[in-house]
Parts: sequence; C-alpha cells; structure tokens
Amino acid sequence: MTTPANHSVLELRGVTKRFGSVPVLRSVDFDLIEGEVHGLVGENGAGKSTLTKLLAGVDDRYDGELRIRGKVVRLRSPADAQSFGIGMVHQELSVFPQLTVAENLFGRNPPCRMGLVDWKRMAREAQQHLTELGVEIDVTRSMSELPVGSQQVVEIARVVFSGANVIMLDEPTSALSAPEIARLFELVRTLKTQGKSILFISHFLEDVLAISDRVTVLKDGAKVKTLPAANATKETLVELMLGQRGNALRAGDNRRSAAQEEAALVVKDFTLHKQFEKVSFTLHRGEVLGLFGYMGAGQIEVGRCLFGASRADSGTAALEGKQLELSSTTAAVAHGIAFVPENRRHSLMLQQPVYANITLVHLKKIVGWLLNRNAEIAVAARSIAALAIRPPDPSTLVGALSGGNQQKVVIAKWLVEQPRLLILIEPTRGIDIAAKEEVMNLVDKLRSEGVPVLLISSEPEVIERAAQRALVMKKGKICAELRGHEISRQSLMQHA
Repeated sequence: MTTPANHSVLELRGVTKRFGSVPVLRSVDFDLIEGEVHGLVGENGAGKSTLTKLLAGVDDRYDGELRIRGKVVRLRSPADAQSFGIGMVHQELSVFPQLTVAENLFGRNPPCRMGLVDWKRMAREAQQHLTELGVEIDVTRSMSELPVGSQQVVEIARVVFSGANVIMLDEPTSALSAPEIARLFELVRTLKTQGKSILFISHFLEDVLAISDRVTVLKDGAKVKTLPAANATKETLVELMLGQRGNALRAGDNRRSAAQEEAALVVKDFTLHKQFEKVSFTLHRGEVLGLFGYMGAGQIEVGRCLFGASRADSGTAALEGKQLELSSTTAAVAHGIAFVPENRRHSLMLQQPVYANITLVHLKKIVGWLLNRNAEIAVAARSIAALAIRPPDPSTLVGALSGGNQQKVVIAKWLVEQPRLLILIEPTRGIDIAAKEEVMNLVDKLRSEGVPVLLISSEPEVIERAAQRALVMKKGKICAELRGHEISRQSLMQHA
C-alpha cells in the first residue's frame, strides 16, 4: 500500500503503565500518521488493549507522554478523547438493535425543530453521510435487521460522524465473512483518502498485512518493531511476536503418551449461526484435546454448546456412545459433563465459604434433602487437600482467596465425583505462573486417570503444555489439526 506523508497526528513517547508493581507497557514509543492505516499486533497480554485504553481516555494513569498533533495531552475520559478527535469501535459493537440506522448514527444528538426531533432531516442527513463514505444502507431499517458486517460499518460511520479523525478498530474482522471483510476494507480505504488515521488491532495477521501501511509489534508490553507492511510477511510478524522467550509453562512429556483408543466424545457437524460451522472431532479417553483460537474464532461457543449453556442449531454430540440431549446445563451435568467457564466469577459465590462452592452441584447426593454442614465440609476438605487450595480452611470466603486458588475451587467443584467429560475454558487466565503450573499438573493427573479433557484456550503456551492433539479454529471453522510435537506456539499462531 502507499505510505502517507510523514505527519504524525498522534504520538506516544516513553509510555509506561503498571498494574501494581507489574509493568504492562514498557517505555513504548508509537506514532500514527495522518491518512495511515497502522496495524497493531501481539500475543494475548502483549499490551495492545492497555495501549488502546490510554488512547481512548479509559485510563490516564501512566508515565510518559501522549501528543496529539504535537501537543502534550492527558486524556482523562472517553469524552476527552472524543474532543481530540479519537474514536474507537470495539469488537463487541455498541449499537442499539431496536433503533434505526439513522437513530444509531445520530445517537444522543438528533436534529430538532421547535423542540421536536426532525425525523425527515435525520434520515436525509444520515443517508448523505453514508453516501459520502461510499456505503449503501437504507437508514430507515432497524439495526437488528442488518448482518453483523453492516452493523459494524454503521458503527464506524457513527464514530466518523462524531468528528473522529483517529479511529481505532479492535478485532474488526473476527466475526465477518470474506465478502464483509472486503466491504470493510473498502470503507477503511475511503476513510484513508479522506485523511482519517486508522489504528487496526487484530490477531488475524493476513488481514493486518492486507490493509495496513505500517505494522507495530508489541511483546510483553514493549514495542519490538515498527515496519512497513509491504516488507512483512505473516511469518515475519509471528517471529517478532514470539521472540526468543521460552514458554511460560513447561512443555510436558505427556504428549508423547498416546491417548486410549476408546472414543469418549464424538462431535459431528456442530453449527451455531454466526458463531461456528460444521465443527467435527473425536475426543478419546485419557486425552487432552486442545481447541485453540483467538477471540471471536468460535471455540468458546463450542464449549458452551457442549455444556448446554447455548444450543447448537444443528449437528450431534455423543458421549461414550450415547447421544447427548444438551437442552440445558442441568442436562449436561446429569450426563456427567463438568464445565469450567472462561470467567471464574461466573462460577463462584464470592461471599460464600469454600466448602459451599465445592459442594453446590452435588448437594442432593452428599446430604440428601436436608443440609448437613459437617457432611459438606468433610467432602470439601478432601477436594481442598487434593488440589492444595490455600488456605486449606473450608470456611474461608472464596472472595478472600487469590485468583489461582479461586480457579482451583471452580475445578474442585467438578471433581467431587470424577466427570465423564471435563471442559476447561481459559483455565489459566488471570493467575500467576506457579498457579498455572498447578492447574496444568491437575489436568495431567486427570488425563492419566482416563478423564477426557477438552481444553479451550487462546493462550498457545497452555495448549502446547498440556494437549496431545490440538484443533485450531479460525472464524468459526476448524482450520488445522496438530499432533504431539507438531503443537508449538508458533504453529498454533500461524494457523490461527
């Protein structure tokens, strides 16, 4: 692509951001040029989200300088950012589905006449605005009637309409089909010709290279390099993102041990509209099967459907040869399926003691119809000892535990009885290295006992550490299967 003239509209100089004593941005220098599409890439935890929050005015606690058109500023709120012409389109769109396209474009500032909304003027000006951007959408239609790609185009147009000259797009292609991506890129190129500057944040490296003029790579909170997109390849970016740092988790020898041949879970043509399509795989007893993908790839929705938290539109799932009717999470639990969600707080009662959290799913079997606190504590104590939960007091409130110990409580809840299938979603998210290793050791132990484990994660080192096989998902489809030593951070990221 043609690189614009070198006139910076936005600069970061030596920006450092810490959460407590932990640096998440390390003396980052960055600049965005007028009329440029600038790609921003990096692994999960590289600092991309933190950087964009500073630019969006969500967080103003950092060291270093932010300059807008040469002036040092401190953005203390999203309204501040908007006043300086900075807008952001999040991956999770903030549209109002029951309102029209025109109403979404104008938001809280509709044109009025004598104190009343001028609906005709609103429709006329909204249509004119979209036409100037080369967008053909009927502004009188409800947003809920539009496909996701069109809703995203309207959201971008709304940000431009608000006066933004710097537009940040967060994972803009993750939920789009190929024609919708092409349409989005047409809009981005139109904005570029109008002098807008675009920060394009994405895990999809092909998309970044296809639309960007330059690309900046972040790793562990530091800028590794900024390079022209024309001089980069996907392999180049992956190498810069990975660097020479060893894995945070040890790659275990367990992948060399073959799983049992007995099929535990057989999934055929699982499909959920706009989430994933024709997902098929077999998970064997005594196997950890990794399901890897970045945000929006569909892997989390597959796990939720297998637990009855969402319902697939079509396809089948059979556990130990018996067809599953996954009408609810209660039905899934009755089938012997255990499920650890990506957000442990959704699975914990933080103001309740550890023992109550562990025994909740099993109360009827443990104590019958009458609650028996001593019986509950006895059952919980065994799980607490087995998982080395600290402190080991069953009466400790869960909210007082560290993140790693909270995660172990979530897992302990499902191990009072050995499950027939364990689904783990992002099991190491938000916990420290030592706690991660403890959780992974637990996964190893369950596998050795014959429990089939579906390990769903967007952290490649977690899949590399624990899985004998790995499936990679991209935009709702399985795009690769890796076995044994084929599973590496680099191969997972390249396929995803």
